[in-house]
Amino acid sequence: MLGFLHTHTLRLGCVRGQTRSRTWIVNELQLASSVGMNSAIMRRAIILSLALVNAVVFARVPIKLASDLAVSPDGKQIAFFWRGDVWAAPMKGGAARQLTRHPAVDRQPAWSPDGKKIAFMSEREGGRQVWVMPATGGAPRKLTTHTEGFTLEEWMPGGKGLLTSVRRDHFWRHSDRFMVINATTQQEREQAVFDAYGNYASVSADGKSILYNREGERWWRKGYIGSRTAQVWLWDAAKKTHTQLLVGDDARWPTWKPDGKKFYYAGARGGSALNLREYDLDTKKDRQITKFTDDSVVFPAISRDGSVIAFRRLFDFYYLKPGLDEKPTKINLFAPGDVAVPRVQRRVLSKATEAAFSKDGLELAVIAGGDVWVMDTELREPVQVTSTPEEESNPVWHGDELVFLSGQGGQVDVWQASRADAKKYWWQNDAFKLKRLTNDAATEYGLTRSPDGGQFGFLKERGDFWVMDAKTQKARRVFKSWNAPQYDWSPDGKWIVYAVSDNDFNRDIWLRPLDGSREPFNLSRHPDNEYNPRWSPDGKKIAFTGRRRDQEVDIFYVYLRAEDDEENSRARRLAKALEKMKKGRPPKPASKPEPPKEEPKKEEPKKPEPKKDEKKPDAKPEAKPAKPALKIDFEGIHERIRTVSIPDSSESGLFWSSDSKKLAFSATVADKRGTYTVAFPDSLKPTLLTTTTGTAPRWVGANIRWLANGAPGTLSGTGRPTSYAFKAQQEFDLGKRYRAAFDMCWRAMRDHFYDDALGNRDWTAIRKKYAPMAEAAPDGYALTLVVSLMLGELNGSHLGFSYRGPETAPTAPTPGWTDTTAHLGVRFASAFKGAGLRIRDIIPDGPAGRVESQLKPGEVITHVSGKKIGPKTDLATLLTGRLDRDIELTVKAGPRAKASRKVTLRPITYGTARSKLYEKWIRDNRAMVDKLSGGKHGYLHIAGMNMSSFYRFEEELYSVGAGKDGIVIDVRENGGGFTTDHLLTILTQPRHAITVPRGGGRGYPQDRKVYASWHKPIVVLCNQNSYSNAEIFSHAIKHLKRGKVVGVTTAGGVISTGGRNIMDLGFLRMPFRGWYLLGTGEDMELHGAVPHVQIWPKPGDWPAGRDSQLRRAVSVLKKDVAKYKARKQPDLLKASGRPKKK
Repeated sequence: MLGFLHTHTLRLGCVRGQTRSRTWIVNELQLASSVGMNSAIMRRAIILSLALVNAVVFARVPIKLASDLAVSPDGKQIAFFWRGDVWAAPMKGGAARQLTRHPAVDRQPAWSPDGKKIAFMSEREGGRQVWVMPATGGAPRKLTTHTEGFTLEEWMPGGKGLLTSVRRDHFWRHSDRFMVINATTQQEREQAVFDAYGNYASVSADGKSILYNREGERWWRKGYIGSRTAQVWLWDAAKKTHTQLLVGDDARWPTWKPDGKKFYYAGARGGSALNLREYDLDTKKDRQITKFTDDSVVFPAISRDGSVIAFRRLFDFYYLKPGLDEKPTKINLFAPGDVAVPRVQRRVLSKATEAAFSKDGLELAVIAGGDVWVMDTELREPVQVTSTPEEESNPVWHGDELVFLSGQGGQVDVWQASRADAKKYWWQNDAFKLKRLTNDAATEYGLTRSPDGGQFGFLKERGDFWVMDAKTQKARRVFKSWNAPQYDWSPDGKWIVYAVSDNDFNRDIWLRPLDGSREPFNLSRHPDNEYNPRWSPDGKKIAFTGRRRDQEVDIFYVYLRAEDDEENSRARRLAKALEKMKKGRPPKPASKPEPPKEEPKKEEPKKPEPKKDEKKPDAKPEAKPAKPALKIDFEGIHERIRTVSIPDSSESGLFWSSDSKKLAFSATVADKRGTYTVAFPDSLKPTLLTTTTGTAPRWVGANIRWLANGAPGTLSGTGRPTSYAFKAQQEFDLGKRYRAAFDMCWRAMRDHFYDDALGNRDWTAIRKKYAPMAEAAPDGYALTLVVSLMLGELNGSHLGFSYRGPETAPTAPTPGWTDTTAHLGVRFASAFKGAGLRIRDIIPDGPAGRVESQLKPGEVITHVSGKKIGPKTDLATLLTGRLDRDIELTVKAGPRAKASRKVTLRPITYGTARSKLYEKWIRDNRAMVDKLSGGKHGYLHIAGMNMSSFYRFEEELYSVGAGKDGIVIDVRENGGGFTTDHLLTILTQPRHAITVPRGGGRGYPQDRKVYASWHKPIVVLCNQNSYSNAEIFSHAIKHLKRGKVVGVTTAGGVISTGGRNIMDLGFLRMPFRGWYLLGTGEDMELHGAVPHVQIWPKPGDWPAGRDSQLRRAVSVLKKDVAKYKARKQPDLLKASGRPKKK
């Protein structure tokens, strides 16, 4: 009977709810009583059954970090994106229902004005396409085709169209435009609402106006104030005008009130948190509604009747009723338990990130999936030593123990593992004893063991070097460093050699005794970078890599003893010759003399035999021959550095053979990648050992031990590889693993962010604030949001986390190929309403401009692949297909022309078209500057602060600047890099003399300079999207008074950044170096370069060919050129013209 109750209660509990189930149980209990069931049994049955009902009814998953919030027209429901799908729920919270179920991502839901349909964006058929479905759920219908994709903004008021944002070919940069697509009928020809970029649009109730944002830093960044703060603009469709409404303080996500007289937005004052605000268009009154002091209101959405506004703050949705109850109420949401991601995940690992061989090479310790595993080389069945959500690393064998680093408990320390059963091999044990050897908040890394086994070395914090006594386990700091040294031990464990950077980021090789008996010694002494020193096992040589000629990295080595260096090649060959002669012609044995007569032996007294219980004295162990003491001749040592130069190759990963006669390394020699060796001292030509390369290699005896392609293995001296492939079964808690990844990000910022004040935040409190949510994150998308919110607290540039881990939900299968909406290399006149497509312009160097096609502006394309183009034909339906195909066009000279011709061309992608539009923009700008200056000024744009852009600048300096009086140098839309100093070398070359060849004019030989130089006047253009190194360049031009700067204040995002992998889950950017103005000491971060002349362009100016900034730059340059020409120059006095001395 109990089983009967149990089964039916579960079923009814699931289907009909808790109340009905409990009633049913009582009825069943009465029935049980009537058949004589014991009352005690009945009581236990009801308790158990009710417990089971509760477990089923209340099995639910809290919904946190949902996004893409949309409010139903009547304000009673919300739709949102969570865990890859679209969901809906009551406004007041409760159970959410899943509307889409597809492996592809479905997001950006939008309610139709009548509330009956929901449009959304999906990637289920390639690209981000717009779909629509019933608001109650059901089969969706695809609306769009263009593979460049769509971003869904909202429905148009009448319900027949949808406002979207698309990226097409309107401009090379900021090519996103608003477009209205059909929601009910077949798509028509795409038409931009206006030709200017914007985002987060809101359409007025009458459909005549659009509020939208321009600019804007990443939404999760807190407190940014600068030229990239979001602005609110108003588009008047009737007047075709753009009006700027809000600028200065951050103003995001404008949303119309139904009356069209006011709008809501999320705004900040003075860099504070974003709060919901209301703006009156007539009175300009700006009212704050919410009163949050820290965490921001983001992505607000309003019902069409204006009764409810909802938004997200931190991890949850909130709603309020404007004008009535404006106190925000949290929307507590949950999903049914069957959608929960299993917190315990399982996977099979076949690749390691690190490996360590036991001394005899018979056992292995590997790091796989962040855990420590041990195995032998025959069975290769890994046994798990650690099972932590955090990451372990740097395994090192030490006698009967295994020492490694672990982040257990949220901090990285040195740990030791030993076998629970010491009589069994490591791989035969199923339990291990773990012991923490260090215990502090600082992060340890770079763990190694000295060759004599007496000490461990490791790094802490920014790069402090520590040693720990292997017996006492007491650690001490040897030296402090702000950057992590790359180090190696001397064979006797008494010295280290290391590469470390100074404050000028010059990385040299240093020698240091660990007992502090002498000051550290700079071995390399070179103004360029050296890396990864390696001490030979015999203690006589040190090798390292470095850059000393051009950009090529070479191998360098030095003999530590002067006599070893002085021994020349002939002396070594002489020694070999003598040895060869001795072996080949051994001396004849001398005649043996007669042995002397033996004298009779005297009897020695017998030693008393030891008693049975008496122990024999222990035999003294045979003393090992002492290793020769390490000798270093410091005098002139840096002059003894020699080079192994391999042309057109950069070497890395040095390691010595055990006899110190060979040095192995990774390189690409003659286009062949592999592991090479050179033989010391006379055969320094590289010899290919194997085409495989490995990490952490060690040459032990005749074999190399390393990790190659994720598997530990060995390589014989002849290049024969042996791989120890394995498979390990790992089980882990997903939430705890996410928490561990978050902790790694948090520690990385604590230890490495360039400003140790950490944005004046309590960094420990920040960890407590976000870590629980990281652990509760259902997927990688949510984890990324949590880490981003944590990073946003720093209000820094160059920050970000990219999730690269496995997906927890099924993903859509990847097709063999995907269709592409082709681009013909032409752009069409949007105002043309007739049949066909009228060509507006030809994209330079595109398929339409080739000799065999020769399309022209003004011509009309009437057919594509034989299909007629009507006045409203959607071009995407005709051009979407495989890209590797020819397309036939039927072309007429004009709308009224009768004759036509056939043109066949091979299309390009929209991305290629945009890159070619960049070249068109440059040509147009040069033409404008040439026209405005009367041919006297040149124009150069620097796309990025990278070497390819620099080389282009250097080449064009003459082709564009030849014969010109001045140059406009444009770094607008330049995202940064590192080449400012290269550019300044060209633009600020010191001038100390004038040269004049016979018959020639004044000048200076270019071949005497580092780069070709330019000393005539310049003007620099910058804007709000000049970022990082482009800002440094703009600051420098001002500071050096090299020229005027025109445009918009730069972004204020100047920090040097690096990065690190976060377990196998993602990559974290880590800004580590600040930049400060030389004159004032001001931090360039959040302090953009302010132009001498500030001009903001109007929306749509650039695509229309209007550039007020460029015009003003030419005007400024004209004045500077006039001053330059008017400067006084010295008269040249030849030696023959000097007056004779009296």
